[in-house]
Amino acid sequence: MKESTGSFPSDAATLPALSWDRSVPRSLVHRKSIAEVLLTDGHALGDGRYLLAAQWSRSHTTFRPGSGDRHDPLLIAETLRQGCLYLCQRFLGVPVTSKSVIKVIGFRLDPAMDPVVGYGATDVTCRARVYDVRRAEGLAWPVALSLRLELAVGDAEFGSAEGRARILTEDEYMGLRGTRAGALPPPGEDIRRLPPTDVSATAPGGVMIAHDGTGSLRVAPADLRHPLFFDHPSDHIPGMVLLEAARQAACLTSGNTSARLTGCRMTASRFTDWDPPAYVACEPAGEGWGFRVTQGGVVTTEGNLWWA
Repeated sequence: MKESTGSFPSDAATLPALSWDRSVPRSLVHRKSIAEVLLTDGHALGDGRYLLAAQWSRSHTTFRPGSGDRHDPLLIAETLRQGCLYLCQRFLGVPVTSKSVIKVIGFRLDPAMDPVVGYGATDVTCRARVYDVRRAEGLAWPVALSLRLELAVGDAEFGSAEGRARILTEDEYMGLRGTRAGALPPPGEDIRRLPPTDVSATAPGGVMIAHDGTGSLRVAPADLRHPLFFDHPSDHIPGMVLLEAARQAACLTSGNTSARLTGCRMTASRFTDWDPPAYVACEPAGEGWGFRVTQGGVVTTEGNLWWA
């Protein structure tokens, strides 16, 4: 948790000042709603290093009452996702029309340093490092990159996040998706919805899994207009939805809905489409839980979860 990139100035006075007064343009983080934009500022420091500001609202849709006045840890993953999009378009020349596809995403949270939610919102500072950049001949922007964030409130570092994304042009994305480009969830699903208390969700609309006719756990978001997970339409099941579905499946399978997520790592080997049905299964793995999402008998996404 205390691992550092080793490339940032140790004297905070040498770093540029950040602002939490307003959100960054929503187009830079692929959001339609201003309320769902977490980032507020960013500066380039050189050599692949950046400084980002994020603000986590106490009233955010993922805030779970009874969580000990702590933010939902999944906000770390969402901050990483938005940070990647923002850096690509603000500093790396990636066109706003591009498509960024999550390949790997994960985070670690130090429970002892987890910030307590006070009045209003929590101002988060993110030290970012872009590395392992891959480029293609004829393009001025990267086609793949990895990003690491170190998150702090004030001088107290409380977590880190890391991920990798592939960046596609519109034509590349359309060619890759083929007839599935623009696809929508099929109607008339034969599923049995779960109560939010069984999966530690805030409300019925936040439930991401359901039992189908065979009793298997299916990835089936209850609200396809959920403010965080479906801020805009998607022709495939978004990575954040898969991560939340895995968390909920672990809660349901273990019977433990009060444990707090302290870390995760998810790798997506291919798109998870709306059809055929996608299923999620999990089991104990070492000190945490392992999970797999399968579709048509093929694993599309897998990873691990860790709890306090």
